[in-house]
Amino acid sequence: MAAYDRKMPNDSFSYNLYVEKEFLYTFSAWFQLNKGKEIISAYLKHGDGTSTIVGSVIAKYGCWSMLKGGFQMQEDMNAQLYFMSNNTEVELWIDNASLEAFTKAEWRDQQYESINKVRKQKVRIHVTSQDGLKLEGAKVTLDQTRPRFHIGGGTTSSIIDNKAYQDYFVKRFTAATFDNEMKWYYTEAHQGLENYTVPDAMVSFFKQNGIAVRGHTILWASVNMNQQWVKALAPRDVLKAAVRRVGSVVSRYSGDIIGWDVVNENMHNSFYEDKIGRPDASAMFYQIVRALDPQTPLFLNEYNILAHPTDMKVIPSKYVEKIREIRAFPGNKDLVLRIGLQGHFFFKPNVSHIRASLDVLGATNLSIWLTEMDFKRGPTQHAEFEEVMREVFSHPAVEGIIVWAGWKPTSCSDKCLSDKNYDVLPKGCSMMCLTDINFKNLPTGDALDKLVKEWKTVNVTGFTDKEGVFEHEVFLGEYSLSYSHPSIPRTIKTVFNVTGGREPLDVRVSS
Repeated sequence: MAAYDRKMPNDSFSYNLYVEKEFLYTFSAWFQLNKGKEIISAYLKHGDGTSTIVGSVIAKYGCWSMLKGGFQMQEDMNAQLYFMSNNTEVELWIDNASLEAFTKAEWRDQQYESINKVRKQKVRIHVTSQDGLKLEGAKVTLDQTRPRFHIGGGTTSSIIDNKAYQDYFVKRFTAATFDNEMKWYYTEAHQGLENYTVPDAMVSFFKQNGIAVRGHTILWASVNMNQQWVKALAPRDVLKAAVRRVGSVVSRYSGDIIGWDVVNENMHNSFYEDKIGRPDASAMFYQIVRALDPQTPLFLNEYNILAHPTDMKVIPSKYVEKIREIRAFPGNKDLVLRIGLQGHFFFKPNVSHIRASLDVLGATNLSIWLTEMDFKRGPTQHAEFEEVMREVFSHPAVEGIIVWAGWKPTSCSDKCLSDKNYDVLPKGCSMMCLTDINFKNLPTGDALDKLVKEWKTVNVTGFTDKEGVFEHEVFLGEYSLSYSHPSIPRTIKTVFNVTGGREPLDVRVSS
């Protein structure tokens, strides 16, 4: 089907439908143009005449592009799903359009099914005697010591000398991202005077406690997030200073970092491209980082992809284009890249849109992290947090989440927590607090603890059958195993790792 001789941007295709608030809706359609390339957006027109963007794609001439989107309504209504492109000179071709509705129970069942498939594996423990006899009735105990999927936290320098904060963090999180302490404006506020004392102490603490650290961020593409002395430099000197910064931070922490945010938010901003005068400046910095630290994954890190489908700068297909652009730079073809999605949900999350976006980005076969996930203050924050956490954890392309709730003595004070004007964030307060100043859980902290507990396999005890086998389905991760039998003089302990797979993992132990 084709839309041609278009006079208005919304001269295209439309579908009238009745939508119900109890359903979640997903849709997809394939698009092609008769020339060039343009963004096509899907809109949902409400009964009051207002419209909401619920998905977008870059459509092109000569190939088909899939637009995936989703929505959920706050009330039952008649609505219209239509598609729009600002360039009225192009013809829009559409094929294989599909719209599906799911109850909340069906949606949750899909999440559980996916979790069981991608986050778990069946383990078979084979216990034998020293001479190879299968031991029936051996007592087997399994305990997960470290999950494979990272649930991490944003953190501030307060963790260096606050024992209560340290205990809280270590008990829950397996990864950390520093709020500001590794950024250039923190380590070199004044030209030539580098100071890594604070980030050094933070990295040391997390290493000692077996917590992975993300390198956030080497450079920042926003003009306002660069020091005044950097902005005052001549173009050639900006390049020299930036390269020196890359070398300084990457060489210092190489081997201690599980992933680098290389040029933060470089789809919304272009400070280095504009200042240096090279449209490929970001791609060049990725190459320099790879040369210094070839084994560590390099991230793009952007906001609004999941939270604001209206932001045309970062629709999923543009994110994919940015990946291709970075890899097209000479020498970057084999970069070890990861996808970073910040996830600042200042409006009610649309999990249908989140799933569609993760599907598109996951098709790149690059692992995805939610790198800075937080939610608007208010009485529904904990419920929205849990809803998105479940959606993201269930998606096979995602390998980690950073909960953006770094603690400072003032950020979750009684004054901050008692403020009920949720549309304005009081100065010095955090958008999302997991605890109060005494590390007593708030509702969102309770939601986090519930999920961490639910997604972990601990204290599983059973006995081997007549074949000497104990079988159990467990969450992926590192495990301690202890087993005993009347014929074994003492309990024996060992460790093993569950990394995933369709077939059961056979672990063979003997007395």
